[in-house]
Amino acid sequence: MPKLLVVDDDTLILDCFRYTFPAEQIEVETAKTAGEAVSLFRNRSFDVVVTDVRLPDCSGLKLLQDLQELDRKVPVILMTGHGTANTAIEAMRQGAFEYLLKPLDLDALQSVIDRALESSRMVRTPAKIAVDNESDEGDLLVGQCPAMQEVYRQIGRVAGQDVTVLILGESGTGKEVVARAIYQYSKRVDRPFLAINCAAIPENLLESELFGHEKGSFTGAERKRIGKFEQCDGGTLFLDEIGDMTPLTQTKVLRVLQDQQFERVGGNEIVRTNVRLIAATNRNLTEMMEQETFRSDLYYRLNVYTIRLPPLRERNGDLPLLISHFLKRFSLESGKNVREVSPEAMRLLASYTWPGNLRELQSVLKHAVVEANGPVVVPEFLPDTVRDANENSGTTAGSDLDLMTDEGIIRFIHKRIKAGTETLYDDVIQRVERILLLELLQECEGNISRASALLGISRSTLRTKLAALGINLDRSVRLNE
Repeated sequence: MPKLLVVDDDTLILDCFRYTFPAEQIEVETAKTAGEAVSLFRNRSFDVVVTDVRLPDCSGLKLLQDLQELDRKVPVILMTGHGTANTAIEAMRQGAFEYLLKPLDLDALQSVIDRALESSRMVRTPAKIAVDNESDEGDLLVGQCPAMQEVYRQIGRVAGQDVTVLILGESGTGKEVVARAIYQYSKRVDRPFLAINCAAIPENLLESELFGHEKGSFTGAERKRIGKFEQCDGGTLFLDEIGDMTPLTQTKVLRVLQDQQFERVGGNEIVRTNVRLIAATNRNLTEMMEQETFRSDLYYRLNVYTIRLPPLRERNGDLPLLISHFLKRFSLESGKNVREVSPEAMRLLASYTWPGNLRELQSVLKHAVVEANGPVVVPEFLPDTVRDANENSGTTAGSDLDLMTDEGIIRFIHKRIKAGTETLYDDVIQRVERILLLELLQECEGNISRASALLGISRSTLRTKLAALGINLDRSVRLNE
């Protein structure tokens, strides 16, 4: 459960937080002085801190500095009266997450706390590469196919280099997790990580969100605001769906990349910043440049190092590993013990094209876990979209085995070409290898020595192939019985 620390000597404010955030949703701890807050912060783990600017023993700005010395990754929100807005702005320059004006607007309070909790989750929850499928810590990059192995190598190459990274991939392929992994392995891991979805913010507000604005610069600008580039000074800023930016905002982002400086909306003051930028999009930026909807000079600034994420349909061999990983996670979350997928359900999942990629796979498996009344997922527990797609495409339960025929291989080749694959050789070889090894392990009852002898390869080579294809020896034998 998220933990919130509220620091204020006004009992009414503390009661307001307890009323707004029910105990069953957020654990709220309170303190009336900065000294009490620091003591609690040292001894307990908090996701977000909210503090008044004026405290009996010191200022909220001094408390912010003390908390940052203990843990810079915890978002700190300032509360202020109108007369102390300048102090709150200075606090944001020093790394505060946001500031709120008193009297508190409960809707605005809820929105800011939600954003702060999400920011805290992204920074504090590990986004790491899974060596195996046994770990359930954080958000893992799971997969062993050649395309994902290359993604891991690229993350390793670029994480420690302070350069701009562009992540390309279809919606739902895990671009945010890759961005967080780069941050987790970077030299700026002890500094802030902020994420902005450019497609989710209205055009007229995105520029202000990124660069801030001066009071009165536009209708509704009732107070000065610090933008994410200024707030994230020294840290890492992730701009998701950067292809949705307007030309004006593109121009200002370009200037930041070139000079590490900008002006707030409606202002003339030059603001300097030191931010590492990671950008992502599911759009074809090359086509957008040709259509003159995306600046070519910005593209070349972003394209210092590019990581391309493969869609799920091209990650041959990874599906069983991903299914096992997500089943374990969702079973823990729901308090169930759903461990396996029946062969019939696995064939349906394997023959589905996954237009929504990993995000859709997670949704399907969450649905299956909710529906499941036992430890095994059967076809009846899968959503209609998966079952209907297989029926409409004319696939059968024996489609994998059909691939072993000449006609089946030809159909598979044409299907992959139509899908636009750039790894056709690996696609075919891995699919056939998977069928071969699964059937052989079933025939040999899981005996690695006998299977390797029949294949004419060493035991270590066979184990390497099984790992690369995401095949767990014990589970593979059981699923095919």
